[in-house]
Amino acid sequence: METPVKIYHVDQGEWQKNKLVMENPEQENLYFFRFIGGNPSETDELIQQLRVLKGQKTLLIGIFRFPFRFEGKRRAQTATEQYLRMKEFCDAVIYFHSDDLMDLIDHKTSIRDAQNTFNAVEEETIRSLKELIEHTGDMNIDFHDIESFIHKNKGPFFIHTVENDSFDIPLKYLISTPYLPKDFTDGDQLIINIGYTRDVNMETFRQINLRLHDLFSKAELFKIGSYFIDEPGERFKITLIVNGIADPIEPPENYRKISKYNEMVGRCKRIIEKGKRRYKLMKS
Repeated sequence: METPVKIYHVDQGEWQKNKLVMENPEQENLYFFRFIGGNPSETDELIQQLRVLKGQKTLLIGIFRFPFRFEGKRRAQTATEQYLRMKEFCDAVIYFHSDDLMDLIDHKTSIRDAQNTFNAVEEETIRSLKELIEHTGDMNIDFHDIESFIHKNKGPFFIHTVENDSFDIPLKYLISTPYLPKDFTDGDQLIINIGYTRDVNMETFRQINLRLHDLFSKAELFKIGSYFIDEPGERFKITLIVNGIADPIEPPENYRKISKYNEMVGRCKRIIEKGKRRYKLMKS
């Protein structure tokens, strides 16, 4: 079943190539915008790109990666500002720490292979949410569920998917991974989507639900979904979306949010400029 929502994945370096996807502002869209923080020369462009995206009828999710600690304090300070700017414009932000991603690789891994691994982890979070929205199930979770979930508790959130053919080990070990936020299981809201193959029985399904509710006991269950995977065996696939987790950094004392008045004036100017360009095109 085709989703009525268009889903786009925009990287900071692919901005020019992706501008064409924004030609229909009336379409409900979900945008993922990926950004690696730390370069001060990219801050203004980041704000401009997010401003344009936010001007659409869209749900905007930022994917932000903090730099390595060994890259220095100055880059960390720049990344802090960039993260906070992204949070101002985006409906939600998923964040990663480069130092935590380093735990996924061996110290002899090449720089290129390491970057490919880090990118794959970020892309997996995007793929998990796209898959959840685009594929219907027995109890379906759709775009409007995600939109309501995010708007009810705006800020950082995280998506994590686990697959296994056994439920013998404790769930907390099953979902553990170095890059998960430290307070992932302490979030305020939770969406659960459970996929199951042909031979998963009701007792296993019951145990999955009991352990999930126990592990996320502090979170309000926003919605639970399930879907059938038409394959043999007892494999299950669980996607967890947690909202209401803490920011990874504190705003510095000198940080000031962008003025809403200036934003309004800037938006009016952009509308006027767009109108002038259209008039010139029609005239020519």
